[in-house]
Amino acid sequence: MKKLFDRMIGSLVFKIALAIIIVETILLSLFGGYYVQYFGAEIDRRIAEQISSPGRLIQQEQLKISILSDPEQMELLLGKHFRQALAIGFDGTIYHSTDPMMIGRSVNDLRNFPSDQLRPDLTEQVLMTVDDASGHSMVSITPIFNLNANQPFMYVFLKVSTLGLEESQRQMQTVLVVGSAMCIFMTSALIFLFTQQTVLNRLITAAQFVNKIQIGKLSSRLTPMGRDEIGTLERGLNAMAESLERRTKQHQVAQEALRDSEERFRDFTLSSADWYWEMGSDLKIAFASYKFYQLIEEINGSPQGQSFDQLGLQPESPDGWRDLKHHLDEHTAFHNIEFSWTSRDGEKHYGRINGVPVFALDGSFNGYRGTGSNITDQRRAAEEQHALQRQLATSQKLEAVGQMAGGVAHEFNNCLAGILSFAEVARAKIDDPEKVREYLEHVISLGERATSVADQLLMFSRRRIDQPKNVRVESIFSEMEQLLVTLLEHRIDLQIWSDAPDLYTRVDPTQLSACILNLAINARDAMPDGGTLQISCRSIDIPPAARRNDDEDEDFYPLEVEGQFVVITVQDTGTGIPDEIINNIYEPFFSTKEPGKGTGLGLSIVHSWVEESKGFINVESIEGEGTTFSVYLPRSEPGTDPVDTVSDPGEFPGNGERVLVVDDELSLRTTAQIILSDAGYQTETAKSTEEALSMLKQANDSDPFDVILTDVVLPGRTGPQLVIEALRHNPRYGVVFMSGYPARSRKELENLLGNHVFIKKPFRPAQLQKAVHDAIATTKERVRT
Repeated sequence: MKKLFDRMIGSLVFKIALAIIIVETILLSLFGGYYVQYFGAEIDRRIAEQISSPGRLIQQEQLKISILSDPEQMELLLGKHFRQALAIGFDGTIYHSTDPMMIGRSVNDLRNFPSDQLRPDLTEQVLMTVDDASGHSMVSITPIFNLNANQPFMYVFLKVSTLGLEESQRQMQTVLVVGSAMCIFMTSALIFLFTQQTVLNRLITAAQFVNKIQIGKLSSRLTPMGRDEIGTLERGLNAMAESLERRTKQHQVAQEALRDSEERFRDFTLSSADWYWEMGSDLKIAFASYKFYQLIEEINGSPQGQSFDQLGLQPESPDGWRDLKHHLDEHTAFHNIEFSWTSRDGEKHYGRINGVPVFALDGSFNGYRGTGSNITDQRRAAEEQHALQRQLATSQKLEAVGQMAGGVAHEFNNCLAGILSFAEVARAKIDDPEKVREYLEHVISLGERATSVADQLLMFSRRRIDQPKNVRVESIFSEMEQLLVTLLEHRIDLQIWSDAPDLYTRVDPTQLSACILNLAINARDAMPDGGTLQISCRSIDIPPAARRNDDEDEDFYPLEVEGQFVVITVQDTGTGIPDEIINNIYEPFFSTKEPGKGTGLGLSIVHSWVEESKGFINVESIEGEGTTFSVYLPRSEPGTDPVDTVSDPGEFPGNGERVLVVDDELSLRTTAQIILSDAGYQTETAKSTEEALSMLKQANDSDPFDVILTDVVLPGRTGPQLVIEALRHNPRYGVVFMSGYPARSRKELENLLGNHVFIKKPFRPAQLQKAVHDAIATTKERVRT
């Protein structure tokens, strides 16, 4: 019963009916109350009008006052509820009355009579209600005046009972209550029936429709009954059902795809050689694929809930875990973090992991996902490959050394053959000074040629130090023209010109000359039957890559190159370079010449030097027509760089200073001793560091040496070690180092030899004399300061 009552109370029908009854009750109550008041007031007004009319008519002399003694006439005038009519004199005596027994009596003898209202100053009719034994009544007192009188001489007193009024009011209230109740019932019934048909039935149908949707009958639809709000609701519910049905189908498809994807992912993780892992925002492992789980479980138990540095893996890099932790803390991706572990059988294995951060739609960090792989086989294969590469490199080096040895041997044999030949001829012509001088000039030229070969080898091994200067290119052309004419012979027509006389570039002039010389020699060898060699110079402004024309060849200028360049072009009309080998011409020891006719180092040295000078080189070749090499070097403005000049022997004479020459090569010791002795120095020689230290110690007691001239590389202790030991006992020595194998850079040279004078082998006499002179001057300056 309680459930039924609760269900009834909670139903929409009950609430609507209750709301209708309450509203109608309030409205009818307000209307009925107003109507009762209005009706009662109307009755009071009509009774007052009725009871006051006879008095006014008598006062106006339209009725005779004797009518008050006729009960029938008074009942006709005042109705059946008439109670009393009196004509009272000013002294209170009753002159007329519907009750004959009261005529002649005084009103003072009547109980509850309002005698106080019979005032001499009463001029207007008075209406009042009184309560007496007969009930509630209404009384009218009308004053009657004589002509020109100021006071009434008589009063008309009329009394009517209000029982009729009260009865009428009760009847009216009954009618109103009954009518209201019937109106409420009928109106409520009509409204309920209307609501039932137009609202509730449609709402109930909508509710049943929602229940069908709830239990999965997504194909159900409502039939909209109109364009009202409920019709809008019905159409909205239909649209919702259609969307829900469509999304449900999509969800089913997505669920099936997700299930297939999960199965596929599971199959992949089980069959893949890689590992898959996932960690939460706390940077703890939340998921690990089977193989990763199996690996970690073997070495350190379950990976679940552990961070990477707790898994028992050892980083290959000393900063491995620290770098990984930095990425994890910064929520950034990491790649190729390598680590190792030792399996149960004691074998070392290697792995690699990668990971990317995962973020929610609101940007919050959710953790990481990543992969890993076992790279043990790759590492071992790489080690084997490196070993094979080392073996291959060794064999290639041996082959290259063999090729280089053949070419260098050929060059040196040519130089030595010429030197020996001219020396023999000079000795035979000892009595002819002019011929001897001529032959010795040839010997010196051949020696310089051999030195050039050695310089090329040093350049290739990066053992030569560049001395960049602001070079005027046309002056280099002028200095080299005679040499090139001699080199090219008369079968090749040499043409040299420059578009502008003042084109400068900051490079080592010797290296620039060697670059042009190498390209010219290659051009000569490419024209065995003669031809034309053109060497020219021009300026070009290379724009940034973004501003270059589309028609311009993108490979002609490197993308990163821009600015002003000096272009030195060497163009021949020779055989050209075949397309199949043009990409190999800059490789060391690559040569198309016959064995013994070239080392294959020329173009490799040119290419390396140009790149070190922040330039680049282009080549264009047409087989059978010729080749053009274009060397691009950064252009510079004219400057006043100091120029080193080679002094004549007589400019740096000695003054009897003692020089100790230390070298393990007898010929060099003898040559240096002769050069310095001829310049006025006292010289002695030593072939090792121990012999030199012994001589220095003995000389300190009598006549100490002024300068130590020592080779850098000596048997036993080196030249720098000799100088350090000597300066420890006597810091006043001047020091000159000499070597044919200098350091890779000036910094390395300073670190190796300190702030001392250095001279490169082979040297000219003037160069050696100047070096000794500079060492003596440096020592004097050091002693002075």
